[in-house]
Amino acid sequence: MVIDSLEFARRHGRLPGRLELGQLPRLADGLFDAKGNLDFAVSGEMKVKAGGEEYSLALSIDGMLRLICQRCLGALEYPVRIRSRLILVQPGAPWPDETLEDDIGEAIEAGRELDLMPLLEEEILLSLPIAPRHATCAAPGNPAATGETSPFAKLAQLKRN
Repeated sequence: MVIDSLEFARRHGRLPGRLELGQLPRLADGLFDAKGNLDFAVSGEMKVKAGGEEYSLALSIDGMLRLICQRCLGALEYPVRIRSRLILVQPGAPWPDETLEDDIGEAIEAGRELDLMPLLEEEILLSLPIAPRHATCAAPGNPAATGETSPFAKLAQLKRN
């Protein structure tokens, strides 16, 4: 999925698709399993401003991921709903600091051969929690979760006898 980013934005292009989770190697490290997919759409936008034209890409990514819970190490269903805007900056042109301060988007360098797959994967990674975990779950090997008595509780009982 390679596009000429400026031409795509100029033509108001739209590219919908589906990402197979197994094709995203950096994301796979944090997944319980890499089964499934995410739907995405990339749209090109062009706005005429006082200083000239501004080109951007609007990204949307939707679906469900099964992350690894950092507490119990089980599967955690995590809904993905990403909406972001990437301002395209022509090579050698100054970066639009005032636009970025308004928090309406991030800037990337425009390219004739912009590979969308790593770009979409990066947006997904940035949207994930640092330490995903269930609202309530028990740690693996937790005696309370398995119904077993703790070895320390057994030692305390021996000391009392």
